[in-house]
Parts: sequence; C-alpha cells; structure tokens
Amino acid sequence: MAVMKVLELMSSSSKSWEDATQQAVTKAGKSLKGIKSVWVQDFSATVDGKGKIDSYRVTVKVTFEVKD
Repeated sequence: MAVMKVLELMSSSSKSWEDATQQAVTKAGKSLKGIKSVWVQDFSATVDGKGKIDSYRVTVKVTFEVKD
C-alpha cells in the first residue's frame, strides 16, 4: 500500500503560470523523489507601474510517495 504526502508550495515566473508551475515541480524534485502529481490551487500576478503583468504566481500542492 502506498502512502502519499502533499506539500504546498508557492512559485513565480516572469513568463507564465505554466512556467511558474514547472519551476515549483522542478525545484521540489531536487529534494523529493516520487512526485506523482501537482494541483494548482491558486493563480495570481503582480502588475508593474505601466499596467503590464510583471510576474505570474501560483500556489501548488505537490503529491509524492512516502518511501519506507
């Protein structure tokens, strides 16, 4: 029987929400093994003084398997 754990992370990117999500998974993968899924819980963005999106932010939940 597998036991799973969920870790909540926040990430940002100057490119897109998809890139912010990928950065969270890539960074988590450096210390976590067995990542099974990612759930994007929240999207947000910051806006510069000219009314343009400055950075894309996500809050994600990464699910990974707990090993013996």
